[in-house]
Amino acid sequence: MTNARLLEPSSFKPGELVPASGFYCVEHHSHKLMHTTTLVKDSRFPRCKRCGNAVRFSLLRRVKDTLVFPFRSTAILEEYPDRNDYWRKAS
Repeated sequence: MTNARLLEPSSFKPGELVPASGFYCVEHHSHKLMHTTTLVKDSRFPRCKRCGNAVRFSLLRRVKDTLVFPFRSTAILEEYPDRNDYWRKAS
């Protein structure tokens, strides 16, 4: 029997859906040391205000959805723009 966790990607990009609520390692493109953030399942991975989409995330530990606060923009990370909002602003 195949372990489903082995089939999950080990690294996630901004804009992708968060596969599981939990603590994620955040690795930036050369300007900032690694840090952690908590993210909720089915939200989008945020992007970095400085390196944009070059930031990567990896799951450190899963937690119950009820134990995680929704992501809010910080001094370093910002919410990934909703595609519908993006297209409305571009029109």
